[in-house]
Amino acid sequence: MDTTENLNLPYILPAQAQKHVTHNEAIRALDALTQLAVLSRTVASPPASPAGGARYIVPAGATGAWAGEAKALAAWQDGVWSFYAPREGWLAFVLDENRLLAFKAGDWAAAAFDVAIPNEVGINATADATNRLAVAAPASLFTNEGAGHQIKVNKANAGDTASLLFQTGWSGRAEMGLAGSDAFRVKVSADGSAFNDAMVADPATGRVSFPAGVDGLRVQLAANRTYHVATSGNDGNSGLTAGAPFATLQKAVDEAHRLDCAGYDVTIELAAGTYAGATVGRPLLGGGTLFIKGNETTPSSVVLSSGLAFGNGAQVRVSGVRIAIATDLIHALLVGNGVSLRLGKVEFGAVGANADHIHADNPCHILLESDYTISGGARRHIDIGAGLLTATNRTFTLTGTPAFTVFVAVRNGGAVSLSNPTIVGSATGSRYLAETNGVIDTFGKATTFLPGSTAGTTPSGGIYA
Repeated sequence: MDTTENLNLPYILPAQAQKHVTHNEAIRALDALTQLAVLSRTVASPPASPAGGARYIVPAGATGAWAGEAKALAAWQDGVWSFYAPREGWLAFVLDENRLLAFKAGDWAAAAFDVAIPNEVGINATADATNRLAVAAPASLFTNEGAGHQIKVNKANAGDTASLLFQTGWSGRAEMGLAGSDAFRVKVSADGSAFNDAMVADPATGRVSFPAGVDGLRVQLAANRTYHVATSGNDGNSGLTAGAPFATLQKAVDEAHRLDCAGYDVTIELAAGTYAGATVGRPLLGGGTLFIKGNETTPSSVVLSSGLAFGNGAQVRVSGVRIAIATDLIHALLVGNGVSLRLGKVEFGAVGANADHIHADNPCHILLESDYTISGGARRHIDIGAGLLTATNRTFTLTGTPAFTVFVAVRNGGAVSLSNPTIVGSATGSRYLAETNGVIDTFGKATTFLPGSTAGTTPSGGIYA
């Protein structure tokens, strides 16, 4: 063998003359090929005045002294170009590209290395199947390359989570990001289990809401809101879902009054059960109607054991409840000055002997929007002083012959207007009392039309028509 296997360096043979020639040839090859760094691989014509030792990878189509030497290493040595044919696996660093090349499969290409990527990485910490990157350090730094730096947290679907979770003792206390929807949320927890939304940004509008409220500021609604009340609830809950209801109707009313409704309505939904009544002392801020709603199919399944009182211009609709009060002197519905009350399908049970089902002493408007049932007695079923109660095509169903002192009473210019009413069942007591310019207008019904066992009266300028 006359040359080495890898670089084809010539051996000095026994009894060889001019051994220095062979030795210098090997040295020259080593000088060209060791620590291989070429100036370029795109220069197609040999430079006119190359520096001693200059090396190039000859590109395809090269001309002049490089013609026919494509892919070979050209080195300017001792005033001439020497060419070295590359072998599989040789590495060459290309200076004008700042790139490392490898000769593989008969051509030069960017060097690539197959590196096993670990499934888990722990830096001063232990990673696991869930936390595949774990870092324990006083701080972690992400800085820019170029104009900036982005940290991206991606999720597969809108219902998944992409968020940052902040913990105390490995128990969650605050979370921010896209948690269960595409709305950006900031939420907090006292125990790592139940989280409360502090801020929600709507992705469609960019509108920000503060579901838990802001000290000194009211939550402004961007849509109608519903509060839930159940006998199994707690007034410390949010009331915003059936799974986290309030325990009392009054709590839900109070929360509704903390809002800036911006024209939207607030509905209070009462689950089946018995509840104390509530006072609605003013209208919702920013407009809108307060709906108090139980079971509109079976009102008797939602019972109010004390009355509902409305005042100072409140705008309210009540439906789906049965009102039955054991304590005397508490009206089922007490309607105050400037109130607009819409009454849906309800049931009036018995109240005290000195209390009324519907009582109004001030200017107001009560609109009966649905048929309803009367299953218990009262001093007066309807007692209107200075206010107005209207109904069209309504049916009043009485069960069990409830007892009243007077079924309908008006006074002080108050009026009850019943257009095309229907009465089903009977009652005991006086049919009506219209006094001090009060008006009962049945649109021509007989004086015996309203339920009762004795005739009605119209003293002091009262009118029955």
